[in-house]
Amino acid sequence: MVHQIQKIAWNYLHSWLRYIAHLLRFCVALAHSKRLKSVFFVGITGSAGKTTVKDLSASVLGSVGECYSTPRSQNYPDGIAKILLRVSPRHKYCVLEVSGGNPGDLDRPLRLFTPNIAVLTLVARDHFKAFKSLEAIAQEKGKLVSALPTDGIAVLNIDDPLVKAIGDSCNRKVIWVGKAEGATLRLLSVRSVWPEPLTLELEYDGDIYKVKTAFHGKHLALSVLSALGVGVAAGIPLTNAISAIADVKPAEGRMEIVSTEGGITFLRDDWKAPHWSFPAPLEFMAEAEARRKIIVIGTLSDYSLSASKLYPKVAKQALEVGDIVIFVGPHAPRAIKAKRTTDAQNLHAFSEIRDAAMFLNNLLQPGDLVLLKGSNKADHLVRLMYHTQRPVSCWATRCGIQDFCGDCSRLYKPMPSTAQSVTGENTAPEPYAAPLTGNSSDDKVVVGLGNPGPEYMNTPHNVGYRVLDRIAADANASWVSHPEGLVCELTITGKTVYLFKPAAKINRSGPPTRQYLDRINGTLANCLVVHDEMDLTLGQVKLKHSGGDAGHKGLKSIIAALGSYEVKRLRIGVRREDNSETAKASVLRPFSSPDEEALESGIDQAVGVLMREIENSDTSNV
Repeated sequence: MVHQIQKIAWNYLHSWLRYIAHLLRFCVALAHSKRLKSVFFVGITGSAGKTTVKDLSASVLGSVGECYSTPRSQNYPDGIAKILLRVSPRHKYCVLEVSGGNPGDLDRPLRLFTPNIAVLTLVARDHFKAFKSLEAIAQEKGKLVSALPTDGIAVLNIDDPLVKAIGDSCNRKVIWVGKAEGATLRLLSVRSVWPEPLTLELEYDGDIYKVKTAFHGKHLALSVLSALGVGVAAGIPLTNAISAIADVKPAEGRMEIVSTEGGITFLRDDWKAPHWSFPAPLEFMAEAEARRKIIVIGTLSDYSLSASKLYPKVAKQALEVGDIVIFVGPHAPRAIKAKRTTDAQNLHAFSEIRDAAMFLNNLLQPGDLVLLKGSNKADHLVRLMYHTQRPVSCWATRCGIQDFCGDCSRLYKPMPSTAQSVTGENTAPEPYAAPLTGNSSDDKVVVGLGNPGPEYMNTPHNVGYRVLDRIAADANASWVSHPEGLVCELTITGKTVYLFKPAAKINRSGPPTRQYLDRINGTLANCLVVHDEMDLTLGQVKLKHSGGDAGHKGLKSIIAALGSYEVKRLRIGVRREDNSETAKASVLRPFSSPDEEALESGIDQAVGVLMREIENSDTSNV
């Protein structure tokens, strides 16, 4: 309790100190901005393409004068103050990328600088939960255009209705970019077929121009047009602006091409992955010319469907394009549901990125084109690429670091292997199987998790076995050995019930369980798993109808093998009062006599819950 109070107090103090630091920096930046009256400011916002526009615009403006621009993607509101402090009166131009993830986020930055040129790329569902509507998102981003002085110029996407409405009402000069008639820089055609780079043909002031870039993906044409629009707004001849962007490379993680020494090409689009952005790289992969096309998908965001419906839908779309599709992350098993309606054998899923890396390394061949599409903060998918060149050491999930892994000291720092089970057994990665689709309607299967062998009999990891042993003993029934494990057949209230103990260490329980259920034509609905649970106190019993593995590697193996989170499970608490040791040590340390008393009560309760579940089940549920 004392430790929790100390932690809360420290978090409060830390937040307060950060607030004070931001406030002081803002005040200093506000004073410094008074010295920057001669600097020509370009502000860039939008739901996508900001960083690419920023990099291209900086190259265009830098061709005629000293230009400072936002480093990488440091576009968060409080970061603008830090960036402005690096701008000097000697700079002729400053290009700032401005983001707004919450209502009011653009207010603070716009107190620090006044844009001479404002760029708004598009309005999409990024940060939709915070704003509740696309119109609210457009209103926030439109603040950048509203901040223009009377002689300011807006560079706007004519093809986005919400952006078009902002431009029509802004009372400022507008340079329209896009495909529609009326565009100042009108896109006539665009081509990007790998391995060829992105090439545009556009019309400006009655003349036709061809624009060659070092980018890939047709959707980046908007960013190219916007940057050229910045050049035109600044009075730079269009031909000069086109020359200035010719050799600009993509920003890291934004349709970035990386080729390895082994002849494998990675297309990194792994900075963020809102669902609405997925079709663009998918279209690029569909048109690409490559020996094999492999699509790796991590965590998606900003979607309206439930995750259980979204990921199978995305899987089907990816399978229409890719030769092999791999999902990585906590939602990966949901994607496997797509196998229910397709015969595809090239769909794989891994909840742990380390397992995906091992699988991918064995799969890749020279000539492969691999798309990495995910959210960097959630997935750090780039580790899959690094691991093909040199063994990666850090496989942490959700470390909270926003930056990419390449500059992180932990990437190759030796760390304890996360592949080692709590029993000391090294486990190979298990791709998620197709969901169980047996059609038996009556036979029930209760799977007890544990480790075979007398040395594990009295340990926490074996309480699943012990619950089943109790039921078998009460019924005076015997166990029969099968290739997949031990089976005890019972009849309870007229229903056939199979008690099953997998013939494998607990962390590899999934494959034999799946094999047994396939053999008897069992179903997910008629299966229940009994296992130990470190998050519950000793003897506590809880029934769950679905969910993740909560770090239990045996349950993880079961979920992977059955291809679904919809696995009913009965959890038996094994956390003892002297819970000061590691999970590995705790689950393998035999119970003491006092522990046994509490455990026996829990086993009695578990047996009662199981009996009620079996007796009350209809033809579709345990």
